[in-house]
Amino acid sequence: MPGLAKFAGSPDGQMRNCAEYRVTPSIMDTLRDATRSRHAQLSASPAMSRLFDVGYNVAEYRSHLGRLLGFFEPLERAVACGADVAGSIPAFERSSALHKDLNTMGATPSDIAALERCRWVPSIDPASLYGYTYVILGSMMGGKIIVKRLRSVLGPTASFHFYGNGNGRPEALWTSFCLDLEKNGKHNVEAICAAAVGIFDAYAAWLSEPSLQSGNY
Repeated sequence: MPGLAKFAGSPDGQMRNCAEYRVTPSIMDTLRDATRSRHAQLSASPAMSRLFDVGYNVAEYRSHLGRLLGFFEPLERAVACGADVAGSIPAFERSSALHKDLNTMGATPSDIAALERCRWVPSIDPASLYGYTYVILGSMMGGKIIVKRLRSVLGPTASFHFYGNGNGRPEALWTSFCLDLEKNGKHNVEAICAAAVGIFDAYAAWLSEPSLQSGNY
């Protein structure tokens, strides 16, 4: 078979060729390796772990959504200011879903305006936008697990636009993103990884800080 010709020859040559294929990581592999510990830290944080507690309630959930809005809104502004969002890499917005959830659950525009906003988020430029997209799409994919649990605990009074309504869109976006990353991200791997790490760090730090809001927020 012509396709196997390059593996012909001595055993040493075969092993060397196979090793070369094994040790060449994809950009996605490199990105996952760079962010693995940060992702684990965020997932294990009290704010995220609490989502799976049997005693979790709607008031806590609404407060959690308000905290998320306080992070994603400034992050999206940073992306809009620093990255070419009109380019080939889509900048996915999460704050609009959070606004919908909060409105559905009784928050007024003044309630939302009064929510504390994160004062430090990483800067994102065109070279690092893939790192932002990786974190955002990853959160959308992970939301499928979270929303299943929340529905069973919180019932119909809660709103789940942010964590997903099971429409399957994240999977299609993720597949397209992975292909685009490997095709167009090879010249900016370091910047992509740095952006993703920076977002994870800022996200975890924000959720770990005590909120200055009172009441349900």
